[in-house]
Formats: sequence, structure tokens, C-alpha cells
Amino acid sequence: MAAPRVLFVSKPVAPPWHDGSKNLVRDVAEHLAVAEPTVMTVEGGPALGGRVTCEPVYRDAGRFAPGLAANARVVRRLIAGEPLDVWHFVFAPNPASSAVARAAIRARRLTGWRGKVVQTVASAPKSFSAVRPLLFGDVVVALSEHTRGHLLGAGATRPIRVIPPCARAPENVHDARIAAARAAAGVGDAPYVLYPGDYEVSTGAATFADAVAPLTRDRPGLRCVFACRKKTPRADEAEARIQARLGELGVAERARHAGEVTDMHALVAGALAVAFPVDDLYGKVDLPLVLLEAAALGVPVVAASGGPLEGLEGAISCEPRDPAALAEALGRLVDDAGHRAEVGARLKNVYHARFSPPVVAAAYDALYAELCAK
Repeated sequence: MAAPRVLFVSKPVAPPWHDGSKNLVRDVAEHLAVAEPTVMTVEGGPALGGRVTCEPVYRDAGRFAPGLAANARVVRRLIAGEPLDVWHFVFAPNPASSAVARAAIRARRLTGWRGKVVQTVASAPKSFSAVRPLLFGDVVVALSEHTRGHLLGAGATRPIRVIPPCARAPENVHDARIAAARAAAGVGDAPYVLYPGDYEVSTGAATFADAVAPLTRDRPGLRCVFACRKKTPRADEAEARIQARLGELGVAERARHAGEVTDMHALVAGALAVAFPVDDLYGKVDLPLVLLEAAALGVPVVAASGGPLEGLEGAISCEPRDPAALAEALGRLVDDAGHRAEVGARLKNVYHARFSPPVVAAAYDALYAELCAK
């Protein structure tokens, strides 16, 4: 059987590389060993590694969600371009995108195309209760058992596979980069723990803020860094509430607000631990990039239990919205270098076994081969 030719349908696969869904497409496509991938990128975009063919479907990289004109260009490519053997859609299920995808598939079928369709649920929908009609793939891929369970609970009847996300391991994170990241975040030489989530989407920032006081009470040199990229108009107001809360608790001087970080890899590498008590991952992949990168670097992670973050085996789990438990878990990592090294080593092993691009790409290679054989 000839190697399957796969067309990835996603956001533009082009810099900046801080979006979990398009990074997933890039990393899987570059590491496919059997299938021949084609990705949608921008005019004049950079070439990718591996055997990836880049098609300039988009005019620019845009923001986090392509607009109507960009989506129209995608539809035109699907209906009129080289059909290939597999269409692999990678986006969060939503009524507009799913309707467009179904229409393009039907239109192409009328021309005689008999290719297969894979649909990766790149991030959770606003509500799983209405997700069933948004699923259209011959196979639907969930990024975690947690999401698979919600899809089944919502009545999904299409075959569902679990293939976790992946991330490149950060490279060449040397001391000079870490020192520059420390300076940019305002921590200097002080030890610090890092919260790399949102201010506005979940209760993660508020939980971390409430953990600052018990965490730093007997550790006056420790700093707590908020590294939060502002994604919505509500971000400034949400940050102001967090800063006000820290002021009420009398620990504003123990916190730093780094904003959108230019070298997140270095900031993560310099941290004693990463705190991610996030109970709402709307708009994010089930295991956000920064957590997989922390695992690859061997930096301990404390994450909220009861959701898809539990899929990061080796991380320390704590109940969401429980600042005391978060502070206790982080405090032990700060105080005990042996414990910190053990958790970090365990996470690094898990990363290489489950979340590295070659491992995840091999799972997709097997899926494409299976579908095309049918």
C-alpha cells in the first residue's frame, strides 16, 4: 500500500509558536515516518522539517481564531485543491467550523473522492452537552481519557481514539538565557515558582494568588511569578483583581507579573516548580504546551486534579480551588531538593515515553494506515 497522503486542516502552521493546536500539527507532521503530510501555512512562511509539504492557504498567521476570509480560503482549498487520501481536522469543535467541514466533505464526495477523515478535538468545546452534532470524522481523536469520557457521555457515536498531545523538548536553555528570563520577570537571583496560566479563564490565577501567603510565610526570599498572556478583553480587569487580592493579603511584594514572556522555556527552566491549579482549560489543549515543556526539562509540576491534567502522569495533583493544598505541595518541592529532583526525573521519563513528537506521530501513522487499509 502506498504511503497515505494527509492534509492537515488547522490554523495557519506558522510562527509565533505559542498555540497548542497548530504546534501539535507542526510537531506531528514533522515526525511522521510513513504518511506524507501537507499543512496549511502562510504565504512566505518558513519551511518545516521532515517530509512536510507547506501550502500557503492563509495570508497571515492571524490571532488565535482565523476570520471569515481565512476560513473561505480553507474551504476553497478543500473543494478545489489536490484531495489527498486523508483530511485531518485539528480544531476545537464549534458549530461554524463543523458545518463548514461537513459541507466541504460532502462537496468533495460528489466529485468521487473516497478519502478518510480524522478529527482531533484540539481543545474542549464550551459545553459537551451539544458536542455530538459537531463530530464528523471517520475517527475522532481525543487528547485525553477525560475528554473521551465527556464525548461518550454526550452521546458521541463515532469511533473515538485517545492520542495525547506532544511538544518539542526545549533546546539549548543555557544559563545566560535563564538569567535574562529571571531579569525580565523581575526576580533576579531569587528562587521562584511559576504560574504560566491565564488570569481570566479559570480560577487558577486566584488559587495561586491565595497560595502566595502560606507559601512565602516562612520563605521570605521566595517569589511567585505570574506569566500570563492576555487573550481576551477581560484580561486587564482580571489581573487587577489578582493584584488587589495580593495587596489585601499583604504579599504583593512577593509576587511578580511577567505578562507575555518572550522566553518561556528559560523562565520554566529556572523555576523550582510550575503551578497549574487550572480547573477550566477552555481554549487550550488538554495538556498545555508549557506543562509538556516543563516535563521535558525535568521541572516539577503541580496541577489540578479531576480533569485532563491528570493525564500528565508524574505530576503532583491537588484539588482545584484549594490554595492551602497547592501551597503545601509547592512548599515541599521548594524545601526538598531530593523530592524536587525525583518528581522532575519522573516527569522527564513520562515525557519521552508518551508526549514526545516521535511517539505521538507514530500513533497517527498507525491510525492513517489503518483507515486507508479499510
